[in-house]
Amino acid sequence: MSERLLLIEDSPTQLLTIKRVLELEGYVVITAGNGAEGLARAYNELPDVIVSDVVMSGINGYQLCRLVKNDPDLSATPVILLTKLDGSIDRFWGLKSGANRYIPKEAGFPSLIKAVKEILAETSGRPRLRVLADSGRGPTADEINNRLNQLLERLLFEATIVDEVRHIGEHSLDLVDIAEKLFVLLSSVLEYVACALVVNHDQHSVVMLDLCQESQEDAVRGYISRVALQLGLPPLKEEAPKGPYLFEHALTQPVDSAGQRVGLLVVVPWSSQVYKPGDQKVVRLICEQLSVVLRLYLLHRHKESETMKLGH
Repeated sequence: MSERLLLIEDSPTQLLTIKRVLELEGYVVITAGNGAEGLARAYNELPDVIVSDVVMSGINGYQLCRLVKNDPDLSATPVILLTKLDGSIDRFWGLKSGANRYIPKEAGFPSLIKAVKEILAETSGRPRLRVLADSGRGPTADEINNRLNQLLERLLFEATIVDEVRHIGEHSLDLVDIAEKLFVLLSSVLEYVACALVVNHDQHSVVMLDLCQESQEDAVRGYISRVALQLGLPPLKEEAPKGPYLFEHALTQPVDSAGQRVGLLVVVPWSSQVYKPGDQKVVRLICEQLSVVLRLYLLHRHKESETMKLGH
């Protein structure tokens, strides 16, 4: 069975030209004249590869690629972005959007043909399953729009979270201030009974806590002490209570920077809570950005320590 390619191009002339080139290579080519139509065809046809122009009215190629890569039904589908743009910024956005290849338009499209063959060879044999509520039909136009809206809202939310974390260390590299701002951000997103930021100070680890129930402090400190050691952090500066403390549904996310474990974030839910995958992703996103903040803090701390030594 021939591989099926979805070609999305808003120029009718280019669409026909590229379609003929790909068909001559033996591929079945499904076409769409814009990004919205392309997404609809992608949901309904589940092609082996999506080839999309970048510059299109409405949903452009970068946006389409981000939407495809962030949708569970489509994320495994390789995307090739095809464009006349050849600047470094355009290539950067192409890669950041999640594209598998970023190919310039050229006479005969040899680079496109080569990229399609390479991607199909890489993905051959991989299972690609789609789970729909009703396997007998694809999503309707309204369902596609709902998915688009949900994806766009999620991307905007994630971008906002990233931006908020980056701002944490802008005005102060004091650990207490960093922790307070972090806890304010986290508490606005997640409900928790306790949250802890553990920071690697080389010889020991320092813990900053946000507790909704003071009675939980010993249990939280004991749990964090054990988990931090298990994840390669030095012992806590202050001796933690010993005991079989366990928080079954706690989110525990290491914070790494430049190959070094600089910290740990632990979020403990209320006893009746279980965090969802979306909550876990938020914590991972926060920690990815927090790694930069903690790296700056540790560099600042080291610089202050060296200055004090020189002063003596």
